[in-house]
Amino acid sequence: MNPIRCFILDDEIQAVHNLRLALEMHCPQVELAGYAHNVSDAYDFLARDQTDILFLDIRLQNETGFDLLKRLNHFQGSIIFTTAYDLYGIQAIKFSATDYLLKPLDHLELADAVRKATDKKKERDQSAQISMLIQSFENLPSQRQKKIALAEANEIHYVLIDDIIFCKSDNSYTTFYLTGNKNITVSKSISEYENILEPYGFVRTHQSYLINKNRIVSFRKEEGGYLLMEGNYQAIISKQRKHLLKELFT
Repeated sequence: MNPIRCFILDDEIQAVHNLRLALEMHCPQVELAGYAHNVSDAYDFLARDQTDILFLDIRLQNETGFDLLKRLNHFQGSIIFTTAYDLYGIQAIKFSATDYLLKPLDHLELADAVRKATDKKKERDQSAQISMLIQSFENLPSQRQKKIALAEANEIHYVLIDDIIFCKSDNSYTTFYLTGNKNITVSKSISEYENILEPYGFVRTHQSYLINKNRIVSFRKEEGGYLLMEGNYQAIISKQRKHLLKELFT
């Protein structure tokens, strides 16, 4: 079996060292093909030497990992961000359904991210995903985001946020109910989406429901009360959150 080749872009020497050691110990199938501390050196390497996984930090000294992605038009490998907490960076990553690991790295999460990145059953259009990443990162501070990427097992769907009627959780899965009688189920919890969709008119009405208030039809008082959504869907509003009713209809 050919080794899985990876490249690391991180401006911290110790961070590169820590990731290399973690890969050697917990992901022996991964071979470090190279690393860089700035975008220019990383681009020079990746332009001539394709790798399977790109480990990418968000914030570099005077640059971002997204600056590299803008130049990598035809990167075919998988991207795993390794970053300290970064509000807009992580939100952009979530919008584009890209994997990320928070520093300090958790070894189990690293191994799982590598496994998903090399799962041939999940081959994806990297150019579309990179485009989505860049769009999300640039638009989020102004809240001009228009689409979100929803990743099923073998396909990524790029969905207009306004087309989402509501989301419903089922343990660690979330189903998105869309206009046109469509739905998509992803293997992430509903809390993953609550913060990033809230600026776009979404409200958590129940532990299992995140609704688009622009898609509410009415509030029905029978059966304890529920929201009637477009498409004739019913969404629960818990007793503890009935105070949100005024907000939902303004």
